[in-house]
Amino acid sequence: MSDPLERAAALWSLGLQQVWERYTAAQEAILAQGRALVSQTPATVVRVEGRARLLRYTPQVPAPHPIPLLCVPSLINRHYVMDLIPERSLVRYLLGRGLDVYMLDWGTATSADRYRPFDEYITGLLRRAVAAVRQTSGSSAVSLLGYCMGGLFAALYTVLYPDDVAALVNLAGPINYHDDGIYSLWTRPEWMDADLYVDTLGNIPAPLLNMTFNLVRPTNELVQALNYWERGEDEGFMRRFAAMQIWLNDPTPFPGEAFRKYIKDFYQRNLLVQGQLEVGGQRIDLGAIRAPTLTIAARHDHIAPWRSVTLLHDLVSSADKDVIVLESGHIGLVIGASAQTTLWPHLGDWLAALPFPKPGGGRGW
Repeated sequence: MSDPLERAAALWSLGLQQVWERYTAAQEAILAQGRALVSQTPATVVRVEGRARLLRYTPQVPAPHPIPLLCVPSLINRHYVMDLIPERSLVRYLLGRGLDVYMLDWGTATSADRYRPFDEYITGLLRRAVAAVRQTSGSSAVSLLGYCMGGLFAALYTVLYPDDVAALVNLAGPINYHDDGIYSLWTRPEWMDADLYVDTLGNIPAPLLNMTFNLVRPTNELVQALNYWERGEDEGFMRRFAAMQIWLNDPTPFPGEAFRKYIKDFYQRNLLVQGQLEVGGQRIDLGAIRAPTLTIAARHDHIAPWRSVTLLHDLVSSADKDVIVLESGHIGLVIGASAQTTLWPHLGDWLAALPFPKPGGGRGW
């Protein structure tokens, strides 16, 4: 039953309360099991710093590509969206393409992170993770793949430390924050006082962030409930449904001072696009990026509007650069049914084609 009117009529006849109760009962049962269903790809912990971990996934070929790939997720969403379940795992696919894949898991922000500056996540945690990847792999540089806010972090890092980066992939990471998206509207200074939020709450609580995400698409959970009612006997659907419920209900707080700068300097002032943003005391010029750059956006992205993402392609000075806009949403871009035939092959082909470093080290690509 795909027609919205037919589905609405069916829902009405069944009674909304019955559908909702069955959905919430299933949700509670799934969440009680923890994370056992997700993030199953074998990995070793290379480095630990506070709550953050650097993971190296077990290579699936005897001689993986010599340029390691470091995946950088959003600061406020769990890293395992890129390794959800085996059949919906971007990480597993890239391993199968012969890549040496690492992941930065930011962990869960605590009160100790309340005063950690935004810049420290790039000039500190990310930089030390890159150094650990280089040491572990023996490579002089890494490829960075940033998803969502991680795409922004990866781009900023590439400006600051160009010799560390062999290639840059921005996967649905916003660059222009004065776009036509709902978050750009909600975070205007007349509607949001970032200082009041941080001074009152410290870290921005995960439930508050989740409520904000839900408000962007207020009927989304009702659609999930109806999908569960109609397809709850489908084993494949239930695996995907359960994994998504775990990820969607496993947010992490936004560290206070990082939130303050993110809202004020990016959303409200849009300093990055204006060339006025400073990170670690250095002015950020995206035009300084010369590493091979791939920008991938989703046309139906409600979090990072595609034009906001693709602006990176226009601003970088890379001789080798490409941009792709796929018919997807923000999350479906990575784990949706079409991701396996759209995003994954594009990304795998591009990364696998990166030239090998020249003998003797140095940036020979």
